[in-house]
Amino acid sequence: MTSKPTRPSSGPPAAGGQADDGLGSGQPVRDADRTWARVAYLGAMFLGPVIPLVIYVARRRRSAFMRYHAATALNLTLTWMLYGLCCVILGGLLLLDSLIVALVVALAIAFVLWLAMLKQLIRGIGAAGRGERHEVPGWICAQIAK
Repeated sequence: MTSKPTRPSSGPPAAGGQADDGLGSGQPVRDADRTWARVAYLGAMFLGPVIPLVIYVARRRRSAFMRYHAATALNLTLTWMLYGLCCVILGGLLLLDSLIVALVVALAIAFVLWLAMLKQLIRGIGAAGRGERHEVPGWICAQIAK
């Protein structure tokens, strides 16, 4: 009698076809939690830290998944605001030399940082929609809210 070796299945991770929350609790992610997590990232794109902060404060105790994604969106926007402040300071220092140099350097750095933040927000929307965790590199996102 021979038996075939079995391979681990790569199917749905949890019962009922729903992904677990990606945070180690094994609980399935509800559709409402996914929606609110996506709203936190979309709100961060258009209104800065306001929408993620409201979602984080109002709904953080309902779901670890929603708290994680709202905190990530909030941390991304707050970190970008800190980077923006650094660009303003750099532009001010360069302004002592030349207006053109100040504008070119400060605006170029701010634009590249904005693109990096936008990329992470879009990746966060995708991960939230799939019910997964989204890891953001430490250099672009300070852990302010947890």
